[in-house]
Amino acid sequence: MSELSVPLESIRPCLQGVLPSWLVTCSADGVPNATIISIVRYVDPERVALTRQFFNKTRANLDANPQAQAIVVDPASGDQFALDLRYLHTESEGPIFDEVEANLAAVASQMGMTDVFRLRGVDIHRVLRCAPFGETAPPVQEPRPEPDALPLLDEFMRRLSLCVDYADAARVGLETLDDLFGFSYSILLTTDERGDRLFAVSSNGYVPSGVGAEVPVGVGLVGVAAERRRVVCVPSLARSRAMNAALQDSIRRSGAEPSAVEIELPGLERVQSAAAVPLLAHGELTGVLYLESERQGAFGPGKERLLRIVGGQLAAALAVLQADRAESEPDEPAAATSPQGEPLAVAYYQADDSVFVDDAYVVKGVPGRILWKLLREHAADGRTSFTNRELRLDERLGLPAGNDNLEARLLVLRKRLAAIECGITLDRVDRGRLSLGVSVPLTLAEVPTTGPMRAAHEPPAGG
Repeated sequence: MSELSVPLESIRPCLQGVLPSWLVTCSADGVPNATIISIVRYVDPERVALTRQFFNKTRANLDANPQAQAIVVDPASGDQFALDLRYLHTESEGPIFDEVEANLAAVASQMGMTDVFRLRGVDIHRVLRCAPFGETAPPVQEPRPEPDALPLLDEFMRRLSLCVDYADAARVGLETLDDLFGFSYSILLTTDERGDRLFAVSSNGYVPSGVGAEVPVGVGLVGVAAERRRVVCVPSLARSRAMNAALQDSIRRSGAEPSAVEIELPGLERVQSAAAVPLLAHGELTGVLYLESERQGAFGPGKERLLRIVGGQLAAALAVLQADRAESEPDEPAAATSPQGEPLAVAYYQADDSVFVDDAYVVKGVPGRILWKLLREHAADGRTSFTNRELRLDERLGLPAGNDNLEARLLVLRKRLAAIECGITLDRVDRGRLSLGVSVPLTLAEVPTTGPMRAAHEPPAGG
């Protein structure tokens, strides 16, 4: 049995990888060697996992003499603790390896350093003794119990159950995460029709909102969480705004079209920790919930399980409301109106289905095709009333059968139109019914480009 003078549970903040740790080993003939390792991770009350990124000397020492000592640091207080270890085995697959590898991969992708942080394995050690370290060693403390999250989860699910549509659930879900759990900065992203990208449909705490921003699957915290379908928590991100710059650089280097980064994913200037939660419904990835905090360790021990539950409930609520296709009959086409004012030039680019209003980017992809359909029909006969059903049946829009994410796409479109205040609005007036508002004259131009979009979009000829 391990003889722990300090229970491992009481130093969980030291075992998140916020600060690097020292690992000391000895050769068979007693020659010591010290090296720095990136992560000492809690496994259970008697075991820890160390990332296997050692130099050859450390590896040889552990093979010859499985005894080691790790010095870990509390990121908040600076208190240090010594862990006397005995090497047990190395894992290169399984839940512990997958969890550590996903976190490292997310951070590496976020920083554009995927070749540097390649994990070979995790070494599992038994903790023989855990004790305060240093001249000013902290007093031994009993582990503090985690607050009971069950009442908060119950209230979270209750509020979601009262939502009447997809947009309502997206808003209430993020606001409730702030209200009940203190997760003040959050972004909800959903998958596109191909499943290789995610686009932001709602956010809380950010100005601008970032609605319409896209993230490739596999890139950054959000993309890695989607690709691995695992909660990714990073308790320390001291590089602040640089993490978002690295994400945008990764997107550009991944070969994305320039228009794919027209809208930037928002991020805190002083971000210290972040988490990405895959949203799974009926075994399918439907999106990702992304969270940031200005506090280190905000998504530390105990939070991953909570986030999995929250993500599951949010995914289930959104899936039900996405699939709810109850609709009323469309109105008769309205009589043509004559909006007054200076005309707006609206350009639709076939290359990526992007729409620009007076050179201001609005939206692309499926939402862009939807907007172009609505504007063309409005221009033809002044029509302003549309239904979800007719959008689903319109083969030109290319909505996938079964899971078309139409409600999410319409939410993005409505929010983008509201954000740029261009004189075009789209409102949900009833279940399955939409109302298009056009307050100024429009000139429509379709640009039949077939190659990549230009980095700068010139106004269409004659527009």
